[in-house]
Amino acid sequence: MESTLATPHPSSTPRVPCAPTAGDVTPPSARAASLRLSVLLDVAQAINSTLEPREVLRHILYQACEIFSAESGSIMLRNDDSGELQVLAALGPRAEKVQGKQLDMGEGIAGWVALHGEPLLLHGTMTDPRFKRVCERQDVRDAMCVPLRIEGQVLGVISVSNPLGGRSFTNEDLELLIALSNHAAIAIRNARSFERIQRQGNTLERLLTELRHAQEEERGRIALQLHDGPAQTMYAALRNLETARVLASRNPDAMHDVLDEVERGIRASISETRSVMIDLRPLVLDDVGLFPALKQYARQFEERHGIPTEIERRGPDRRLPGVIESSLYRITQEALTNVWKHAAASQARVTLEIRPRSCVLEISDNGKGCDLEQAAAEEAEHIGLRSLRERSELMGGYLTIEGAPGGGTAVRVHVPLE
Repeated sequence: MESTLATPHPSSTPRVPCAPTAGDVTPPSARAASLRLSVLLDVAQAINSTLEPREVLRHILYQACEIFSAESGSIMLRNDDSGELQVLAALGPRAEKVQGKQLDMGEGIAGWVALHGEPLLLHGTMTDPRFKRVCERQDVRDAMCVPLRIEGQVLGVISVSNPLGGRSFTNEDLELLIALSNHAAIAIRNARSFERIQRQGNTLERLLTELRHAQEEERGRIALQLHDGPAQTMYAALRNLETARVLASRNPDAMHDVLDEVERGIRASISETRSVMIDLRPLVLDDVGLFPALKQYARQFEERHGIPTEIERRGPDRRLPGVIESSLYRITQEALTNVWKHAAASQARVTLEIRPRSCVLEISDNGKGCDLEQAAAEEAEHIGLRSLRERSELMGGYLTIEGAPGGGTAVRVHVPLE
């Protein structure tokens, strides 16, 4: 049965219902219901004893094979990205061979069950062409395959085959496997949720650490800008004032030239201070929004570094949440700085696309490009690139980079708006 049938069962001792004792007047139907409830309680306790996804699958499959005295079994889960089914747990003679095997939706028994969401009970030789490859398998005698479904969504399938002792699977067995699959689907969802929360917690911890580092680097950069700009200019103006004071008593005519120099210094200091303020957070970002702020910064970038920079907007002209506007502005600053420092480009372009539920910011250039594999390997040491990715993740988005040696580079940031 392709990947629905898999490997050895950890115990060769079949689990069978207890025979009724003498004098037991309980109706057979009541005994069957009691046994079913007992089995499901045992299964629920076993498969909920851990939240580690692999252990949960192993517990589920072990319990299923033990309950039905099955020689083989497997659990396949659907990959959300590729849509394929993959064997993540297997028991039986072919376990090692099928472990990790992938199957398209609709292919074979498991694929058919996953696609249609319907259970199957198979006995002996079959002529249905959908299951031809299974029929040709001489080691498959009986099999059951059931979807793992929760809230209308099929997570995967669970299969068992070849009951021990020469017996055949029954419709009652199939009903019990369906009931077990409902418990299993809940356990799988809980385990996945726990794994996702752990992963998000680890990501959050890493991002907070990186954010603290980024804040310290930002403070250092601002301090350097103030030291090399306004502070130096104001110091020069102060010395000129001291000179003017001396000239006021000795050579009043020469004092006018010194005062003119003081005025120029103060005006330059005001301009430099405004530049630092704009770098921190431009007033136009609060007043009229992200796109005008990007246009203003592009003009300043072109004036400072001589790299012509085009700005384009696609989609509706509307404001974005303040945190997103500020973060995208910072990302543009960092990306254009990388263009100036590393790309050897003669032209850059910034494109802001507003979509109904997301936005995309792209910063591209016609520079020397980059080796993407090498860039990915060196990202941990590349503060600028790491900062871009972390800013994107803090908004709940993600960053992609396209480029090739000699072909320029394009940095894209995708951010959800809802």
